[in-house]
Amino acid sequence: MTRYWTLLGPDFSGKSTALGRLRDEHGWQVVSHDAPYLDNHPLIATLKDSWIGDGLLWTGTRYTPELVLSVMHTVMLFLRDQIERQAGSTPVLVDSFYYKQLAACALLGAGHEPTFDYWRSFPRPEGVLYLDVPPEVAWARSERGAKANAYEHYGETVSRAGFVRFQTDLRARMLAEVRHLPVTVLDGTAPLDAVLAKIIAAVGERP
Repeated sequence: MTRYWTLLGPDFSGKSTALGRLRDEHGWQVVSHDAPYLDNHPLIATLKDSWIGDGLLWTGTRYTPELVLSVMHTVMLFLRDQIERQAGSTPVLVDSFYYKQLAACALLGAGHEPTFDYWRSFPRPEGVLYLDVPPEVAWARSERGAKANAYEHYGETVSRAGFVRFQTDLRARMLAEVRHLPVTVLDGTAPLDAVLAKIIAAVGERP
């Protein structure tokens, strides 16, 4: 089984930037469903876009929560399988894995416990690196909601109150989901070089 770590955090915490630099500058292996990592996997890119742009918006009306989660389930299986495909001696870092998706889905009314339990059966990481930023900082980084999508706030349209409340609840739900794992909390408001150094040190200290 591949040993790996998970980089977790709220929206606009800087995870994508940190992952990109660890891959490009340090040679780390990164597993993610973000666009830069899906060049050879158009199916996953299409499913992810459909899930956020259509499925999530119509949960409980056009689609049942179970159906909506079935789309994201394929993406989670992809991440699980990609972890096992990594090889070599450099660290493997996974972007959020299922922890953030599970928390956000549950908060937004797309919960289905049998699916969540299946995700929880996936191989566990060696540890979780939690990149923490206050909701108000995340709101500013989102350009006051201009960059936020339906997966990142409460309400049909984005607002400061809906965004801040969702990010607050998301943090609590994610940390509860990983409470049984070793968790290293990192200050996401610190300079990026300092954040990267702490990530490298935290992974290096794991047995």
